[in-house]
Amino acid sequence: MKKLIVFLLVLLMVAGFAAGCTKTPVAEESKAEEPAKEEAAEAPADEYDPLEHPIAFTMALKSHPVVQIMIAGFLNRAEELGYEPKLYAPDDWDLPKSYELMEAGLAQHKIEGMCIYIFDDSVDQYIKKLSDSGIYVVTGHTKVEEGTKPGLSAWAACDAVAYGKASAQAIGKAIGGKGTVAVTEGSFNPTEDAAAKGFADEMAASFPDVVVLDPVEEGFDTPTAIDRATAIMQANPDLVGAFSTTGAGPSTWAGAQENTGKSIVAIAMDYSRVNLDLVKEGKIYAVVAQPLYDEFAICAEMLDTLLRGGEVEYNNLLDAPLVTTDNIDEYYEILSKVEDAFEKLND
Repeated sequence: MKKLIVFLLVLLMVAGFAAGCTKTPVAEESKAEEPAKEEAAEAPADEYDPLEHPIAFTMALKSHPVVQIMIAGFLNRAEELGYEPKLYAPDDWDLPKSYELMEAGLAQHKIEGMCIYIFDDSVDQYIKKLSDSGIYVVTGHTKVEEGTKPGLSAWAACDAVAYGKASAQAIGKAIGGKGTVAVTEGSFNPTEDAAAKGFADEMAASFPDVVVLDPVEEGFDTPTAIDRATAIMQANPDLVGAFSTTGAGPSTWAGAQENTGKSIVAIAMDYSRVNLDLVKEGKIYAVVAQPLYDEFAICAEMLDTLLRGGEVEYNNLLDAPLVTTDNIDEYYEILSKVEDAFEKLND
């Protein structure tokens, strides 16, 4: 009997030990799963969808080839970042109309980021109004001293004074440091005024024998601008050079030279196709490669960063080299991107 009892006790102990062994792997498996669940819970999910945070660009004079470079820079980069950007821009030079289009667009779309071009101080009220309503506002092509445009988050532009000085150096050397040089502007505005002043100051400092005429407004009508430049050439027989601070300047001064039958050393703005062709044909000495495409591509990037909760630098200064026959091909390549963007926009 005692042997039977001992035998039963041994069986119970073995069964208990076996049961314990079968539970251990289950416990270890459970512990192995816990860290995996914790890691999954800690992994941040990227919930930001650009399509749910609309951004836009407000501009005027959409028909202008130089303006189209700016617009394409913004639209292309915004699309690369995943947005479907809106454009509020009339074809003609009509600032009030551009603001009307913008306000109509704001009423239709819940815009959260706006790139707005600063032509003059009339834009100030709109920058503040946009910012006060919770919309991030950035600009391109114009340097803005911090605090002077309440509500502006950042800008991306080149230094107009610097490229004005570079143009003075190039023209001064090409004309041998003597003669009379004209200066024309599309309109009297902060960017063009700064370029004109930088040009005049550098010419006076480096080439004191050169006479720099006071700036004349070209306007944005090409035939009128050519007539004005022609009149300047006719009134100044010793004119040997010209500096235009606007994107239509190459056509202006190429036309004036054709009208007078006299060649001068002329530098103007921007790498539109017609302007590059004039450089390639030798009708214009060079154009300033204001970083039109890059300035507004950066504006799209800054809005993206801000909307994602990041921070951007207020001042974003870019270079503006001269385009001559030596480096012209790289700018023709940029224009291909611009033309593709506008072909898609007009579809």
